[in-house]
Amino acid sequence: MFNNPFDSFHNIVAEAKEEREQLDRLLTISTPRERLLVAAIALFLCILSAWLFFGSVSRSIAVDGVVVEQGENAPDGRRSVQVLVWVESDIAPRIEAGMPAMIEPDTADGKTAALGGEVRTISAVPFSGGAAAFESAAPVSLQRVVIALEESVDLDSLAGRKCRIVIELGRQSPIALFRMRRS
Repeated sequence: MFNNPFDSFHNIVAEAKEEREQLDRLLTISTPRERLLVAAIALFLCILSAWLFFGSVSRSIAVDGVVVEQGENAPDGRRSVQVLVWVESDIAPRIEAGMPAMIEPDTADGKTAALGGEVRTISAVPFSGGAAAFESAAPVSLQRVVIALEESVDLDSLAGRKCRIVIELGRQSPIALFRMRRS
């Protein structure tokens, strides 16, 4: 705009006016369809920002394990199973009694039948022998999880089977989840 110092002031002002007019033409939303598009984008952004702050996302972990044995019957009449799982050492303390859990046992035909329930107890299984010295430095730990099942099922058929356990750690807003990932 002010490149040539020897150019007349009137020429410089005329060039600047032309540039502004070109920008005005580029930024003008003239048709109703364009206005509708801008309104739809604004509405989408408002809904997205509201969901980021007020929505909720379920946080859960999935671990592989082996059903060890059936547990005792609870006072409320529900049956329980004990499962041995390998869990990362920093995640294991977050698992508490009462959290919703789902057991997905491996089946011979490849179909998955999920059994719902809740975590009754979780406890670390101590290492034995020389491996006990490395237990605190290990990135994973062996945990015994007792899950009270909501459905009645033949627990003898589950004993010794591999399974996948999904434990819901809680719910939080998406913005809190993004903040947690950055730190």
